Amino acid sequence: MRQIPYGTANFEEIRISDGLYVDKTMYIEKLEQGMDRMKTIYLRPRRFGKSLFTSMLTYYYSVDTADKFEKLFKGLYIYDHPTQNRNNYYVLNFNFSGMTISEGNIVEEGKREFGDKVRNGLESFINRYHLNITLKGDTAAKILVNMIKDFEGLNLPHKLYIIIDEYDNFTNAILKGNGQDFLDLVQKNGYVRSLYEVIKQKFEEGVVGRFFATGVMPVTLDNLTSGFNIATNLSTDAEFTSMIGFTHEEVKEIVKELVLAEDVEKVYKDLEANYDGYRFSKKSEEKTFNSTLVLYYLKEYIRHRSAPDKLLDVNMNTSGDKIRRTVELVNREINYPIVKKLVFENEAEGELKSVVLDNNYSTDDLITMLFHLGYLTIKEPGVKTLFRIPNHITETIYSEYMLNWLKEQENYKIETKEIEEAIKDLSKTGSIQKVVNIVQEFLKYCSTRDKENFSEKMLKHTFAMFLSLSNQFIVYGEYPAGQGFADIFIEKTSVSYSNYEAVIELKYMSKEKAKEENKEKLLSQGKEQLARYIEDKRLSQRENLKKYVVMFIGFEEVIVDEV
Repeated sequence: MRQIPYGTANFEEIRISDGLYVDKTMYIEKLEQGMDRMKTIYLRPRRFGKSLFTSMLTYYYSVDTADKFEKLFKGLYIYDHPTQNRNNYYVLNFNFSGMTISEGNIVEEGKREFGDKVRNGLESFINRYHLNITLKGDTAAKILVNMIKDFEGLNLPHKLYIIIDEYDNFTNAILKGNGQDFLDLVQKNGYVRSLYEVIKQKFEEGVVGRFFATGVMPVTLDNLTSGFNIATNLSTDAEFTSMIGFTHEEVKEIVKELVLAEDVEKVYKDLEANYDGYRFSKKSEEKTFNSTLVLYYLKEYIRHRSAPDKLLDVNMNTSGDKIRRTVELVNREINYPIVKKLVFENEAEGELKSVVLDNNYSTDDLITMLFHLGYLTIKEPGVKTLFRIPNHITETIYSEYMLNWLKEQENYKIETKEIEEAIKDLSKTGSIQKVVNIVQEFLKYCSTRDKENFSEKMLKHTFAMFLSLSNQFIVYGEYPAGQGFADIFIEKTSVSYSNYEAVIELKYMSKEKAKEENKEKLLSQGKEQLARYIEDKRLSQRENLKKYVVMFIGFEEVIVDEV
């Protein structure tokens, strides 16, 4: 069995140790097709596999790894389809990950850390190729321009290939302060922009032959690359949607190889629910998995033959804090309704911007940032693109954010312990009553506007918000069953200790409408629908399945009827 290289981003280390590697080398060929791809920027959420991809490019293109080509690439696509540029460059790597700009003077701190990263990259380059060059200069841009000038003087036979990993990592500082600090960093100081202007100049002079950069958000693309504006951003290009991250077929093959045959279906379903759902292009319906989290899950599963207790590893942000900081970055007043809509309706309309935090801030900036951070994905293109939350893990993060926000409001007093007790009661006894009570209590504090526009759809997502705060259940809205769709199906997760699952048919009517309609008729209708759903084998074959009709009359009266 091949080793799972969780947390390893060194291509050579994985290949020589017979580690699991999903072949992405066919994209080398694609990246070389067309002069517009000689300078490429590619954005994906954090911990999606970007560093490993840049490592692979380095080993393929570097002149000093030619003798390793067979050992590293045999069995991969590019071994049988090598390009003319194979091992044809001096590769200059910059890695801006790990920058830890703290709150305070982020302009000065950013300048210092950025300069250190540039210097480290140049020193590694000089040592790697045993070049007789001494670094000179007092800024990152001056050091780079002097180094390249000395490099030219050596009259070496190959050009530079500059590869930058996490080009925008220092912009994480914006999520620790206010937006104006960041704008000061990229607009007024200009030290980062100067570096890209040097790269552009040397590209035009023919010293730099290719450029590839990864990042997370298009925060800096305009401000920092205004002197480099001919770089091609392939992040939403349909042809490159799965260049980084795993496709469905790739995950299926991995699971078949590593997991016992009787567990394959269960494991794949778990991976799909938690780590899939990322659609990055309007022109392709292909969705990708977060590759790092897939490997994290499988590493734990193989060790214990069970899913990890925590479906997000400790290196990932699980508190909703990054969502909060993004929402509060600029114009919280117009951002908050978007996030609330996502929590209670699981979708929102907007358009992706090529660069965010420019002078024309709108809700599309928030949509774009959440999309590139991995908290939103494309659901359906249209006149206005429809976005949704990609998976169960992300729903949990939104729910935690929303609950923490609600706790800050003086009139909302529900404690986390009450929610935990309600979920515990559902797990042990199968009773939904305490969960219903919490939902009802929450609804009482909705605004007048929310109450006027309230619907069954919002009610479903309110249940989901509270239930997703536990790792015991996954909540499905509109679950297909019996030639229809059950409103809510509460399924045990792979790490659940629950004795029960539940299917719920929800009914909602305003108090005014209830005076005109027969409550019993609506309740009876719900029971009939539920009876059809549970005939479906996807539900009928489940043990200890509780079945409820829950009817809300306004926000004050609730009827819970177990079938």
